[in-house]
Amino acid sequence: WIIIGCSLIVFDLFLAGHGFNAAADTALLNFTPAAIKWLQDQPGDWRLTTYDPTGAGTLNANTPWYYGLADIRGYDSIIPKQYTEFMAAIESQNGLQFNRIQPIGSVAALDSPLLDVLAVKYVVSTEQIQSPKYRPVWEGDGITIYENLAAAPRAYTLPVSAEVNMPDALAALAQFDPRSYVVIEGDGKTTGSRPGQLVAATIDEATNNQVVVGASVTEPSWLILNDSYFSGWRAYVRPAGSDDETEQEVEITRVNANFRGVRLESGEWTVRFRYSPRSFQLGGLMSFMGVAVLAFGLVVWAWQRFYRPETSSSMTRSVAKNSGAPMLLNLFNKGIDFVFAAFYLRVLGPADAGSFATAIATAGIFEIVANYGLNILLIRDVSQDRSQAGRFLFNSSVLRMFTALVAALPIVVYVFVTSQGSNPLSPAEVAAIGLMVIGMVISGLALGVAGLFYVHEQAEVPAAMSTVTTILKVGLGVAVLLAGFSFVGLAAVSIIVNLITLVLLAVLAARRFELHGPWTLDRPLMRGMLHRGFPLMLIHLLQTIFISIDVLLLRQLLPNGETVVGWYNSAWKWFNALQVIPSYFTLALFPIISRAIAENMDAARRMYRTSLKLMLLLALPIAAFTTFVATPLIGILGGREFLPQGAIALQIIIWSIPFGWLNSVTNYVLIAFGLERMQPRAFVIAVGFNVIFNWIFIPRYSFVAAGVVTILSEVVLMVVFAYFLRQRDAGIDWLRLMTRPFLLISITLLVMWLGYQVHLLLALALGTITYFGGLALLRIIEPEEHAAMAAVLPRAITRRLGWAK
Repeated sequence: WIIIGCSLIVFDLFLAGHGFNAAADTALLNFTPAAIKWLQDQPGDWRLTTYDPTGAGTLNANTPWYYGLADIRGYDSIIPKQYTEFMAAIESQNGLQFNRIQPIGSVAALDSPLLDVLAVKYVVSTEQIQSPKYRPVWEGDGITIYENLAAAPRAYTLPVSAEVNMPDALAALAQFDPRSYVVIEGDGKTTGSRPGQLVAATIDEATNNQVVVGASVTEPSWLILNDSYFSGWRAYVRPAGSDDETEQEVEITRVNANFRGVRLESGEWTVRFRYSPRSFQLGGLMSFMGVAVLAFGLVVWAWQRFYRPETSSSMTRSVAKNSGAPMLLNLFNKGIDFVFAAFYLRVLGPADAGSFATAIATAGIFEIVANYGLNILLIRDVSQDRSQAGRFLFNSSVLRMFTALVAALPIVVYVFVTSQGSNPLSPAEVAAIGLMVIGMVISGLALGVAGLFYVHEQAEVPAAMSTVTTILKVGLGVAVLLAGFSFVGLAAVSIIVNLITLVLLAVLAARRFELHGPWTLDRPLMRGMLHRGFPLMLIHLLQTIFISIDVLLLRQLLPNGETVVGWYNSAWKWFNALQVIPSYFTLALFPIISRAIAENMDAARRMYRTSLKLMLLLALPIAAFTTFVATPLIGILGGREFLPQGAIALQIIIWSIPFGWLNSVTNYVLIAFGLERMQPRAFVIAVGFNVIFNWIFIPRYSFVAAGVVTILSEVVLMVVFAYFLRQRDAGIDWLRLMTRPFLLISITLLVMWLGYQVHLLLALALGTITYFGGLALLRIIEPEEHAAMAAVLPRAITRRLGWAK
């Protein structure tokens, strides 16, 4: 029946469409008429039309486009009303019922100045044109090509004094010649307008979605691009000859009822018009979110359908459930966040994206102090005695209010101090910080409730709730961005989303767990939490400052700090996406190396060295490949507005991951050795180095300095970590560890650079062959390291490599 049904559908479609889909000899496509060849040889940016009073169908609409010629006519089912009304002001459009913008049919229409500002330089006709505006320039095959001597250039400037403000711009064009006036639709209060002399601008680049224009004006003027005004086009202005980083977005105004206009001050300017429609970006995001919601719904259904909780599950199964589900959902959430970032970066642009990143960094520091390590304390202590859940939850929640007040003080001081300087935070940035701080307080309360689910080994519940939160955040975030609330709206969304999360978790916790209390303040308990939570808070705070202080310094030390932070942060989004690799690797390594330390120190040292080598061998090729693909990566994430600065920043900071990933491993090894008290000292040294050198070099070298200092800060941290480990006789030969891997990656980079001179794909292919071939030739992975690597790598990989036991 399925085959019969499909056959009937195909047969029905054939009957309906076979007469419409006509066939013709494809050889016609290879033939170029002499008139077309002549037109193709003419220089400049111009358009054509036909004069066809008899309806002969000369050079039918859309045909010129096939030959790369711009035509003002068209045959399409979707034609903007604005354009049809403009064309109707030249001549009645009788072809609209047939989906056509028609040829010119009268001499009066040929003489219309509206035709001139369409940049119609050539008119093709089988009829004779008697007008002083037109002269024949080519004749043959029964047709004549006429040149319009009054055609306006595609781009030109007129002084602001020629501006006319009228309630009906299209009607006003009957009175004001668009070659001498700039007609804007408004309240009609403009007075003293006088005709101006247009000055041609230069078209430096013209593609389907981008036009770059050069203009030189001696007084405030309008730059008019005689392309149709349409939502989705954006304009960016910079001084002629300057770098792209000096670009500033400016408003595009509809002028002369159909065209794009940008106001310029006196000077020489480069103006870039870019088509970047929200509809395309929004459609892509919504499609992705639709798939994400369906996938999440399927996972929830499958979990409820197939998972059966057991009252006495094994420890292995419990650990797998309570780590595996959150891990997978966390990756899922990161994917959603990353795609949403690609949307909001395009909506916000570098400056607003930088302001948003500044607010996030500032509020992030507040969150760490406000939470004070209470989440870990609650889970640890209540796991030992679940009957104390209500008591711990109540007192930790009250304590969070106190720590939040304390945490707010440095934020207030930061805002006040910057307001006294030459580069204060904007009111929007201050508002965003305030809203995010409120959201963080609510989030902290929600984390306390979520801890109860970890205590009862139901980690999948808060993990699933975090996915719901992420989906809500994207949905509401899109709404506020489209409503024009920018990054302040995104900050407000955090309050709404965190409040919903808190309520849902609280309801679920109340239904599932017995929370007896007592619901009274326990001051000794709270003092104990403050004492025990301080080391946890301090190390987390130092780690956060270590990776985010450069954002705040860039914002304050540079006059265009918001924009620079936007570029820099676009690179960090790719950087942060890669951090899942060391995160989950160290999670797998920690219990293994902890056992090894307890059983055999030599074995633990070998395990540590092998883990470092594995991280290094993963990080180096990722850094090398990212260096060459940084430009397309930033283009995908943020669009052209973040190029080339975002790509340059990524090419620099990506080289911190070889050292940063080694530090991730060493950090856990310090904990395994019981040296966690040394971590704050190490991070104080690294943070101090980071702040001092950023403060010195950012004003001179901008984000380049921040990226380089990030690399050097990781090196400093690595040296300090190595010193502490050597105190416990757990040090390794770092020179021996790094020499051959860095030699190999240097050769790989050279080979990739040579291949890049031909094509990026060739560079990537040659780099892959060189790197993996070099691993074998240089014998970087020694035979005795196979077993150690097999202990931490997935079994499927080690089996293919022949390392599995």
